[in-house]
Amino acid sequence: MVVEQVVLIIAGALALVSALGVVLMPNAVYSAMMLLLNLISLATIFLLLHAQFMFAAQLVVYAGAILVLFLFVVTLLNPQGENILRDKHRLQQAGAISLGLFLACLLVGGLLYAFTSATQPDLASTVTQAGSTYGTVEAFGQALFTKFLLPFELTSLLLLVALIGAVVLGKRR
Repeated sequence: MVVEQVVLIIAGALALVSALGVVLMPNAVYSAMMLLLNLISLATIFLLLHAQFMFAAQLVVYAGAILVLFLFVVTLLNPQGENILRDKHRLQQAGAISLGLFLACLLVGGLLYAFTSATQPDLASTVTQAGSTYGTVEAFGQALFTKFLLPFELTSLLLLVALIGAVVLGKRR
């Protein structure tokens, strides 16, 4: 139980710091990398709350598809995209890589512990008393197609308009 609390505190702190990094980074690609770190830390929090479907959806849909779409649009609209990641500060690069590897190992260790733990933690019961369907595919589908149907459809329409706008802006060059 102590390990889960430590992982939860670290994931929450990473989510907070990376959310600030998304807003404060001057470079769009660096901001997208901070968004990736934020999405992974939120997925870890979902996993600790025993919402396995939300964990998988967070990683596949948001960290995978949406972030790739965002990076595609940024590089499409930025003609200097190949020079963005070149940094002349070797010490800063080494520190960033080592910190990233440490955080990745910590995340993998927490995920392995959460999947192989024999005792189920009581974190989910502190969040909701909705029953055993919390975080399942059934509960997600029920909420998505009843309570959140209009926002879901409006989000898909907004993404379609954004994609068409990106293509139109890209063809002007």
